[in-house]
Amino acid sequence: MTEQGKFLKVFTVAENSVAFVFKNQKFEQVLQAGVHRVWDLSNALTAKYFDANSIYYSDPESFYLIKTYPEVAELVHVWKLANDELGLLYIDDQLMGIVAPGEVLQLWKSAGEYRLDRVSLNGDLEVTRSVLEEIKHRGKNEVTKLVSSKGSVKRAPVAMVEVKPQHVALLYVDGQLVRSLSAGMYGFWQLSHAIEVKSYDLRSRNQEVSGQDILTKDRVTVRVNLSATVKTLDPVVAAEQVENLDEFIYKTMQLALREAVGTKTLDALLEDKLYVNQTIKELVEQELDSVGVKLERVGVKDIILPGEIKAILNQVVEAQKAAEANVIKRREETAATRSLQNTAKMMENNPTLLRLKELESLEKVSEKVSNLNVYGGVDQLLRETVKLT
Repeated sequence: MTEQGKFLKVFTVAENSVAFVFKNQKFEQVLQAGVHRVWDLSNALTAKYFDANSIYYSDPESFYLIKTYPEVAELVHVWKLANDELGLLYIDDQLMGIVAPGEVLQLWKSAGEYRLDRVSLNGDLEVTRSVLEEIKHRGKNEVTKLVSSKGSVKRAPVAMVEVKPQHVALLYVDGQLVRSLSAGMYGFWQLSHAIEVKSYDLRSRNQEVSGQDILTKDRVTVRVNLSATVKTLDPVVAAEQVENLDEFIYKTMQLALREAVGTKTLDALLEDKLYVNQTIKELVEQELDSVGVKLERVGVKDIILPGEIKAILNQVVEAQKAAEANVIKRREETAATRSLQNTAKMMENNPTLLRLKELESLEKVSEKVSNLNVYGGVDQLLRETVKLT
């Protein structure tokens, strides 16, 4: 190597790249793609290489270099977002990312045609249908796809909300009710606001209270299953009054069921099966109405008794049926005796009727014997059998 070549430094810059040359750590010049030979008598030159296709210009000294040296500023787009706005970054009319509020973008101009659409976060936070579809299609609603600095709090840019048919949803922004949402698909910007959605089914639905072990007034433990049909009429009232509507309905009916069963003896419950239904309806209906819910129907599905109680009841029922059978038998015997007494009185005052009764008895007897011998003739038989006065 010649003495002259010893003081030349060669910098090779690849295609779609750029190099910043520094002399004693101070910016000197910009080198575009190609081979560059630069005099370096004191061996003080160094270079930083950047891939201009990477879109984002990232360097600890970027702000200072862009502000201080026009040749660096000419290479880079710089956009600053306010704290109450986000950005939709497009390159060649394709959505490349969502920029978090308050961020500063530094983009290599050579990467393509840029466009930054600013979205205010002070007004309506609903994402337009076209933008929402594009975000979903490009897969940009992910925490890892958010364009933000390292120290920023990261979250998915859009709160996706799907309201099912026959449902209504209430939209809350930072804890305040904003609007009701009918069935459909929605998106809301949530980078600077807390988005919460409460969904309510407007159809009639079943509410089951199963397996409740309850002590009756006479201290018998029974297991009761309750079924009810309810319908939400005013979701706004429901949201204002209770945090979890289904849990509130369940506990309200559970307490009413315990009160209805606990104030009656087992015998009273079994005798009046509609008592529990009516009592629960009276206890629950007004309370549910106060939270925007209508009680359409309520009823006890079944009452399950402990094994030993069931055996005792079976014995009681068996004894009652046996007693009823005895009463019926005695009643029939009494009726038969009374009939015989009446017949005897009639025959006592009527000899002809008595003779007919005797002949009827004789006929019945004769039907059961194979041979009948009559001595002295029929007249003698009749005279000896019945004597008429």
